[in-house]
Amino acid sequence: MALGQYHLFLVMSAALLLLNGVSVAATPEEKIPGGWTPIKNINDHHVQYLGSLAVKSQNLVGASLKFKSVISGETQVVDGTNYRLVIEALNGNSMDKYQAVVYEKIRITSFNPLLG
Repeated sequence: MALGQYHLFLVMSAALLLLNGVSVAATPEEKIPGGWTPIKNINDHHVQYLGSLAVKSQNLVGASLKFKSVISGETQVVDGTNYRLVIEALNGNSMDKYQAVVYEKIRITSFNPLLG
């Protein structure tokens, strides 16, 4: 993984860690493990942020898209959360729709003080 991609991964992971507590889908009692649940507030900042990350990831591998918004989506509870998002993005002069599945799982594997 290139240094720039590694740095982007760390920044995105930290941002997701900070935003993880935001409720964007159904309440816990409404979530069905393995089933897809419509996202109630598609304009939620976290949902829009995940959509923009999906577009940025495509741009890292050669696309040249400009994120506009997430227009619909669903979540699926697995060992983490899948977000199936319908995204509008500008592709040259054309506003196109894309479907992206973003897997979100935050796991801190270690946290230790540094000496010195």
